[in-house]
Amino acid sequence: MSVAAAWLLGATAVAAAPPWSINWAPRVDAERHVGGESVRPVRQTSAVTRRFEARSRGLLQHEFRDLDLPPVDRAKPDTNSYVHRLTLAWQFHDDALRLDLGATLAVSSNALKNADDLEFADLRPAVGAQWRAGAAWLALYADDRLGRTLVYPGFEVPLQPTPAHAISLGFPVSSWRWEAAPSWQSAVAVEPDGACWRVRDEAVERRSEVCSRAWQTRFTLRWQPARWLEATAAFGWRFDGSLEYTLRDGRAVEVDVPAGPFYGASIGARF
Repeated sequence: MSVAAAWLLGATAVAAAPPWSINWAPRVDAERHVGGESVRPVRQTSAVTRRFEARSRGLLQHEFRDLDLPPVDRAKPDTNSYVHRLTLAWQFHDDALRLDLGATLAVSSNALKNADDLEFADLRPAVGAQWRAGAAWLALYADDRLGRTLVYPGFEVPLQPTPAHAISLGFPVSSWRWEAAPSWQSAVAVEPDGACWRVRDEAVERRSEVCSRAWQTRFTLRWQPARWLEATAAFGWRFDGSLEYTLRDGRAVEVDVPAGPFYGASIGARF
């Protein structure tokens, strides 16, 4: 089957799908010891997607994390550990071009309680452009998933050894997806798990930045018993992690986060 024919079949299936979808995904990281303290970060992500036509959609996503920031030399972090990311994006994907244009509001929870305190500097880009170059894709991204807000290049080489298997070799994400059985899909991915937030102290007077850097290997098993319902279980290994933040005494610190497992799930519906 030609690429054009395969894309047309995919577009027909997407176009016939319900235009709205919602998803909720909690995740818990295993307990780790950081600087002599036990920490256990948790997060949950909620998303609403509206598909406009076969190639484009809008996305509204909220992610909450408890970073469980540890004190250093008895000095506490200059913020609480509750942080939020609110992303609004538009995506256009076809067989020659993929565009992701969005912005993310990334702040601590006390900043959201004082909406008049929000500033333009609290926004971070969530932008990507990929274009086909022969059998591969070249890309340019602007985001903070590497643990710092950066503009950086990427690439993807897609392979399909069998109709049931799809392999993507690239940067910053590589993956292998396969259909385990009817209604069951599996995937393994290696990807960055970084992010940054502009946070406030307890009195909402001082501002600083918290950055989390890490990579992860993630396995997911997705079950779709009906066209409108899907559920996913996930587990993986987070490694090469670190946290950068400011303490109440004014010191900027970077602490290493030991590697360890994480567990998650998600449930989604289309209508």
